[in-house]
Amino acid sequence: MPEALVLPDFDDIADCFWRLGALQSPSGLQGYLLGQLAHGRGPAMEQWLQQAAAFIDAVEPPDDDDSRCLMDLYAVASEQIQAGEMNLQLLLPDDEMELPLRITAVGQWCESFLKGFARAGKTTQEQQGQQQYSSDVSEALSDIASISQISVEGEEVDVQQNEQDYVDVCEYLRLAVINIFLDCNEPPAATPGQQKTSDEALGSSANLFNNKLH
Repeated sequence: MPEALVLPDFDDIADCFWRLGALQSPSGLQGYLLGQLAHGRGPAMEQWLQQAAAFIDAVEPPDDDDSRCLMDLYAVASEQIQAGEMNLQLLLPDDEMELPLRITAVGQWCESFLKGFARAGKTTQEQQGQQQYSSDVSEALSDIASISQISVEGEEVDVQQNEQDYVDVCEYLRLAVINIFLDCNEPPAATPGQQKTSDEALGSSANLFNNKLH
């Protein structure tokens, strides 16, 4: 049995961005890719490098090492989203990073996921006509849109509670991505437990981070 691919390190992707003269977030790039893959209209590997460079506004073309790093990101995302919720990892800063910076990365991930999903949806619409999404997918996309506006405000915050809320939001997003993928790509599949899992695990994500979505 082949070993599962390992998600590139956040800092390694950030270093790649720096060499390319890009100012975008590594989290945003993975969100953008997963948004397309979740819809089922992800780019082919040979298209990914050009798409990634354009998305992050790269000033320099990727060299062999940078190309390999970006292709690894693509390969891992493709493998993990098809393997299911236990495998999917979000590309976010390490836990040693200050919480506000990690929360900002989550917001960037969500915003980019929606852009990727919309791009894939536009391609599908051009080829197959207007698409209809289930209520579960629409609700998940609405939640992700809410999370994209998330922040921790004020001088007095419950650090422990906000840390737990951060973990809960990340877990919700992992489950939401898998459920969107299954709904958009495997409608006949009998997976009654998976959508229920995400709903019961967190309820509405808009209630997290002390209701400081804005």
